[in-house]
Amino acid sequence: MNIEITKEQLKEMILAAMFYSWIRGGLADSKGEDFSEYEKLEKYLLQVAKENKFDLAEEFKSYLVPTDQLCQLQEKIMEEHDEDTFWHELVTALGKRDFYKTITDTDKQFIEKEDMFPERIHQLYEKYEEEFDKFGIDRLEIKKDNH
Repeated sequence: MNIEITKEQLKEMILAAMFYSWIRGGLADSKGEDFSEYEKLEKYLLQVAKENKFDLAEEFKSYLVPTDQLCQLQEKIMEEHDEDTFWHELVTALGKRDFYKTITDTDKQFIEKEDMFPERIHQLYEKYEEEFDKFGIDRLEIKKDNH
């Protein structure tokens, strides 16, 4: 098979493979499983970059690795992703918590029938999105239980 690809396309493919091997490999490693299988695509694409003299791969201790610039880009993207995921998960968890505090029989029937939340949950999500956009976590507090 012969595929023509630009340096920019290969760069994006290498980044995608880096994310894949980082996530899948990290999960496998945490379970004590062999994660080398998840690095194969990344290694292959780095070899393609080297063969085409694209400055996306470099030798390090007899291994072909992504360049520092590519690794820094991956780290930046992962930081942005983690930040976005944090806020999304927080908004979703608090919105669902508030929803279940005020759930009605009609809501329960809707969820059972449609297998999804009713539209009003989005108002709860928006409330928290607005709060966190304005104040971050500055006004978030843990209530002391009086029991």
